[in-house]
Amino acid sequence: EHIVGFDALAVYVHKDNPIESITIEQLADIYGDDGEATKWSDLGVDMGDNDEIVRVSRQNNSGTYVYFRNTVLGKQGKYKLGSLDLHGSKDVVELVEKTPGAIGYSGLAYANEHVKLVPVSMGGKDPVTPSVETAVDGTYAIARPLMMYTNGEPTGAVKEYMDWILSPTGQGIIRKKGYAPVSMD
Repeated sequence: EHIVGFDALAVYVHKDNPIESITIEQLADIYGDDGEATKWSDLGVDMGDNDEIVRVSRQNNSGTYVYFRNTVLGKQGKYKLGSLDLHGSKDVVELVEKTPGAIGYSGLAYANEHVKLVPVSMGGKDPVTPSVETAVDGTYAIARPLMMYTNGEPTGAVKEYMDWILSPTGQGIIRKKGYAPVSMD
């Protein structure tokens, strides 16, 4: 198992949503099977006529779905029924962009100027905005490593490839694609 980069799973809302930050506990209240938040007003957010929370998620065969569940709901946690479960991360962001009451999660690489990234707090700490830097330094609560696997220690062409991925050139490509490199050096 080789860590080659990091991905911050950003929480996205419509750009007009006035929410300033959200806690892991509030996310669990929105997404979790036993959660009770169904309206933005349940979280103290005034969305006017768009008070209903529209939960956008990934399909259950997605690694993003599993990582978000494990981090936000716990490994034994279950999602609340009724979310809009989409095939791709880009689809999540596009739906949130078009739906004023929506909230969704997706990789940071899919961020654009038409949606709002919500800073997340965990364990009473200050909210942290998802970014390449906060994914690398571990301060963002929903960041995950990007892994590559080899059959034992790499040798030959596989080692050359792994060395290239971890080289400044390979890490530059990871960063250019919107993911965080292994280090910020």
